[in-house]
Amino acid sequence: MFVIPDDRTGFSMKIDGVRLTRPDLHILAADLGIKTKDVLVENGVLTIFNTSDECQEIIDDNALVSFVAMTLSISPDDISELTAVKAIPKVIEKASYELEDDDDED
Repeated sequence: MFVIPDDRTGFSMKIDGVRLTRPDLHILAADLGIKTKDVLVENGVLTIFNTSDECQEIIDDNALVSFVAMTLSISPDDISELTAVKAIPKVIEKASYELEDDDDED
């Protein structure tokens, strides 16, 4: 088993009444100056990992919800449950066939 560390932090927020598409996430990432892999959506919950100076500045100004609402052309009232999050490290299980000893081939 291998663990790939992930020290990203950010915020998750519930988005009501809007179905976010891949292009929405790409636009949001570009506007925040972060990579597309740092913007995720699952079950109506948007997660933004803070990985850029531009994003940090918006967070420092307590403007993340307003910025997201403006970028997605929605009302800030449609965004709720803002929660600080930390990325979960990835665990890769090694397949059992890779564990077998290959020295048996004489």
